[in-house]
Amino acid sequence: MAKADKQAAIQAHKDARANLARVSSKTNDANDPAYLKANRAVIDAEKNIPWYRR
Repeated sequence: MAKADKQAAIQAHKDARANLARVSSKTNDANDPAYLKANRAVIDAEKNIPWYRR
């Protein structure tokens, strides 16, 4: 994986986590479709980065 690809994956993960924080601050319902979508985005982004970056 090229350095630019790694940096893009790290940034995508940061963005996904920030989005999850915004969505989760608006709802307490763990079954809310927006929350589930944001959570899935974080999980998918984590697959592209090393464990110590999570």
